[in-house]
Amino acid sequence: MDTLFENYAVLDAQIKSLTEMKDLVKTKIIAKMEDDKVEKVDTAVGKFTIAKLKTWTYTAKVTELEEEYKARKAQEESTGDATFVEKPSLRFTVAKL
Repeated sequence: MDTLFENYAVLDAQIKSLTEMKDLVKTKIIAKMEDDKVEKVDTAVGKFTIAKLKTWTYTAKVTELEEEYKARKAQEESTGDATFVEKPSLRFTVAKL
């Protein structure tokens, strides 16, 4: 049984490491494409495209409404007006060595 847990821990560490490496390579690719002034690059392994993602900034009124919404949700959760369903989920915390 320990092997099952150990396998999970090893995979979790590998995924984190690979994700960090992928993010670093992605940053380098974006920088190269921007330096080369291209938005698309076709390669043997696939097409790379720089997509423009929007980051929105809202007015104070929308922020206020959002806070009111969060407060109302918390109120309904505390009074029992809101309902929930529980389902099993796995949480893994790396052992401190």
